[in-house]
This record gives sequence, C-alpha cells and structure tokens, in this order.
Amino acid sequence: MDISKRSYWLTEFLLLTVAIIWGMNYTMGKFGVVQLQPVMFNAIRFGIAAPILLLIAYLMERSLRIKWRDVGRLVAVSLIGVTIYQSLFMTAVKYGSAANTSLLIAMSPLFTSLFAVLFKLEKMTWRVQIGSIIAFLGAAIVLLFSHHASVGSEHHRFMGDVIGLIASLFWGLYPVVTAPLLTKYSALRITAWSAVLGMIPLMFLSGGIDVALLLHLTSSTWISLLFSSIFVTAYGLVIWYVGVGKVGASKVMVYMYLIPLIAVIFAALVIHEALYVSQIIGGIVILFGIAYGKGVFHHG
Repeated sequence: MDISKRSYWLTEFLLLTVAIIWGMNYTMGKFGVVQLQPVMFNAIRFGIAAPILLLIAYLMERSLRIKWRDVGRLVAVSLIGVTIYQSLFMTAVKYGSAANTSLLIAMSPLFTSLFAVLFKLEKMTWRVQIGSIIAFLGAAIVLLFSHHASVGSEHHRFMGDVIGLIASLFWGLYPVVTAPLLTKYSALRITAWSAVLGMIPLMFLSGGIDVALLLHLTSSTWISLLFSSIFVTAYGLVIWYVGVGKVGASKVMVYMYLIPLIAVIFAALVIHEALYVSQIIGGIVILFGIAYGKGVFHHG
C-alpha cells in the first residue's frame, strides 16, 4: 500500500473514531450535568479546550491573525456555535434521552439548507423541500411518540427533546453564518477563536468558575468534562476539519449518519436506556429525509 492510500485510510479511521466519540458524548455528557448546570459545564469545558485549540491552530498554521473587519462576524459565529448551541445541546442532553437528542441534532444539515435559502445563498429546490418535510415528519414521530419515561420525568424528557430540536436549528445556522469567514481563514482557526470568544459569555452567565466547586466534583463529573473538552472538542474538531480537507465534505458527511446509531447503542450499554419502535421509525424517517434532501440518492 503506497503512502497516499495509507494516509487516506488513516484519515478514514480517524474520522470513524470522531463519529464514535461524538456518539458517546450524548451519554457521557449526562454524567457531567448531574453536579453542574449546562452553562457551567460548558464554561469549564471550553476553558480547557479553547487554549488547546488555539495552540493546535498556531502550530499547524503559524498564525492566529483575524482582520478587525471580520471580528464582528466572528463574535456572532462564537455566540451561535458555542454560547447558544452548546448551552442548548447540554440542556437537551441533561433532560432528553440520548436517542431522541442525537436524532434531532442530526437534522442540522437540513436547517443549514433552509437557512442558506433564507439568506439567499442558495435557491430552494424540490429535493430540499421534500427532504425537509420527510425529516420533520420523523422529528414529529420522535417528539410525540417516544416518551416512555416515568410520569414524574415525562415533562422534562419532552422539554429536553424540544430543546434538542432548537439546538439543531442553531447548529444548522452556524455553517451559514460562518461561510464568509471560511473564504479567508481555515475552519480550524475560526473554531479556535470561536471557542475563546464563546467561552467568555459562558463564564459570565455561569457567574465565574468557583475553585471550591471544582475541588468537590466527583470523578464521573471530571471524566465527563475531560472527555468533552479533550476528545469531543479538541481532538474531534481538529480531526474533523483535517478530514474534510483530505477526503472532502461529502464523504465526511457519511460519518454524521453514524453518530445517532452510536449514541443509541452506547446509551443502551452504559445507562441502559431503552429503545422504542417509535424512535427507530422516527430515526429512519429523519435520516432518510436528510439523505434525500442532501442528494445522497441522486446520481444524475
């Protein structure tokens, strides 16, 4: 096997590890928000991850420079992709089921297409319209028929799922707002600065990090924090963007479809989360809608 093929398959393997890690995060995150509120969890998480991302970006590119005229958009990107989305994501993880949350977050590519049309970056096509309708039908099945928790937690479970859908909307908006910056800077540099700038409001909203609190965190909370900071954020994002550069965005998207499956399996194994027929049906409908809307079945 020549070096180019070896490099290609290594990249594919690393992308698979990222999909596994991101799928595991729906369960691992639950351990972190037992002691910590979602905003505080993310403040600590990005307090750890942001310097690592900045260091990696500098070592790979030898520059972290952002022009002043782009700072405003970078701030907007940071608020949407880090402060708002990550807060919603961890809230959904805290209250919703891992299966439902992962399926609803998986809808973000369709939201990206819809926002691209809204901001007149793309034209609406029948494929996107039909795919969106199918995916939203699947989301309705997940939201309305996948609640079999005890009566006392039913309200929280439904609220978590709704927040998961809203989180998916913001994650879909993120690439559209980021697109103009990607013509000037690498995704890695934007992500590193977004982590820094998005962390600042999280610190403010959480009231600052209490050192005494950190000393009293349980081992499961620290494992969740370090897993999310180092593996999910630092390792995952760097490998993902390197993978996009090497094998292309369309091929990388295939791994996105694995994440809900991994999330469901890991949740069943670790926290014994039950899987219901309505979740399977809703999940299949959602993923089919996304695949159809993104042209996966189109060969013309």
